[in-house]
Amino acid sequence: MKNLPDYFKGILKIGQLSTDGVFVYDLADKRFTYLNEAFSEIFEATNETFKAQASIVLQYILSEDTFYLNSRYEDLLTTGCISNTEFRMQLPGGLHKHVSCDAYLMDDHQTIIGFVKDVTNAKKHEDYIIDYGARKDTLLDMVTHNLMGPLNLSKNVLGWIQKSITNDSDTQLLSEQLHLMQESTQQCIDIVTDFLKEEHLESESIYVRKTRFDVIDRINAILEKLKQTNKDKVFRLVTHLQNLNISSDAVKFFQIIHNIVSNAIKFTPEDGEIEIVLNEAEDHYIISISDNGIGIPDHLKPFIFDRRTSAGRAGLRGDKSNGVGLSIIKRLVEIMEGQIWFESTENVGTTFYVKLPKE
Repeated sequence: MKNLPDYFKGILKIGQLSTDGVFVYDLADKRFTYLNEAFSEIFEATNETFKAQASIVLQYILSEDTFYLNSRYEDLLTTGCISNTEFRMQLPGGLHKHVSCDAYLMDDHQTIIGFVKDVTNAKKHEDYIIDYGARKDTLLDMVTHNLMGPLNLSKNVLGWIQKSITNDSDTQLLSEQLHLMQESTQQCIDIVTDFLKEEHLESESIYVRKTRFDVIDRINAILEKLKQTNKDKVFRLVTHLQNLNISSDAVKFFQIIHNIVSNAIKFTPEDGEIEIVLNEAEDHYIISISDNGIGIPDHLKPFIFDRRTSAGRAGLRGDKSNGVGLSIIKRLVEIMEGQIWFESTENVGTTFYVKLPKE
C-alpha cells in the first residue's frame, strides 16, 4: 500500500471500521491492492487468495448475471461511477448470496475503489414482503368475489322488499327495519370498496426502489397465487426465455402484473383463458396479458386509464369497480419509466401491453 496517494488513508480507515466490504483494484496489474476483512467474510475466502487471483470473484458469480456485470463495468469506465449494482453468487458449498456493489474510478483511470454489501437478508425480506402482498391480494380477491356479490344481492333484495310493502301502520315498523338493513349493507359495500381503493392509491406515491430479480420467477409466483382462487380459469405463461434478470422495483412490478391479470379474471367467463407472453429486446422487455373475455366497448376505450372513470364496469361475477385500478397501474408503469397500452374487441377479448426498461 506504499504507492497509494495520501487521500487513500481515508479509504483504509473506512475499511477498518466498515462492516461492508471495501476494496482497491489496480486496472493495470489486474489485482486487488487492498481488501478489508469484511470483504473476505462476504466472499468467504482469505485476502491473500483474492490478491493472488482476483478473477476468483468471477467464478462465484451466477452465469445469468455475467452479461449484466460486464455492462455495468463498461458504465464504470465510461461514467466513473456505478451504484446499487446487484449480482448473485454461489459460493463453495452451495451457499447462495446476493451482493450489491458501488464502485468509483479514480482520476488516474487506473484505480477502482469499491464498496460491497451483502444484501442476502434484505432480498429474503423483500421476497417475504412480495409473497405477503401476493397472499394479501389473494385474500382481497376472495373478499371481492365472495363477499361483494352476496352484499349486492342482499342490498337489491332489501330494496325490492321495501318497494313491495305498503305504508300502512302495520308495515311501517317493517319498512323502517328494512331501511336500516339496507343502509348497513351499503355501508359494508362502501367499506370494502374504500379499502380496495386505498390499497391502490397508497402504492402510487412510493418511490422506485431498484433491486435485481427474475421477471419469470415473479410472474410464475403471481400466477400460482391467482390459480388458487380462480380454478375455473386457464393460465399460461409463454416465453422462449429461461430467465430474465433485471434491475427494477420488484414490488411495483408485482402490483402492475397482478392487477392487470386480476382485471382480466374479472371480465373472463368460466373456462376462460388468460395468457401472458414475455419478450425481450436489448434494453427493454414487453409483457402482454391477453384474455378471451367480454372485451372493452369502443365508447369506453378512451377513458380506461382515467382516474374515477365512467368506464368502470362490474365484473361477470358482480365485482364492483372502484374506478381507480387501471389509472394507478398506468401511473406505476410511468414511474418505472415504462409504457402501457391495450387492444380490445368486444366479445372477443383484451390484451394489455406493458413495456419496461431492464434497468
